[in-house]
Amino acid sequence: MKNNTTLSKFEWKIMKILWNSKNISAREVLEKLSTKNKRAYTTIQTYLERLVKKKFLKKEKIGLVNFYSPIIKKDKALRSETKNFVDKLFQGSYSQMAAFLFDTNSLKENDLKIIKEMIKERGNNE
Repeated sequence: MKNNTTLSKFEWKIMKILWNSKNISAREVLEKLSTKNKRAYTTIQTYLERLVKKKFLKKEKIGLVNFYSPIIKKDKALRSETKNFVDKLFQGSYSQMAAFLFDTNSLKENDLKIIKEMIKERGNNE
C-alpha cells in the first residue's frame, strides 16, 4: 500500500502552486500550470481532493467555489519526502546517500564547495 504522506510528481507541482499562491480555486491552479503540465479541469479537482484527503490541503467553500490552501508547510513536506527517500533507498543512512552522490560524480564543483562550507560551518557551531 502506498504511503499516504508521499506525493506524486504532479501533486508536487500542485503543492508548489499552492505554497506560492495560498487560497486558490481549482480553476486558478489550472491557469498557473505550465503548458506541458495542463490537465482537464476535473483532473485538477480530483488531485486537489486527494491532497485534502492526504491532509496536505484544506478546502473552504465560498459560494459555489471551493478554495484550497496548504496545511503542511513546504519545508515539512520536503523533510518528510527526503526521509522517505533515504529510508527506502539507503536504509535510513544519509551518509550512504552522500557517498552514493560522491561516487556517481553527480555533484558539480560548485555543489562540493557549498557542501564543504556547510560542513565547516556546522562544525564551528557545535
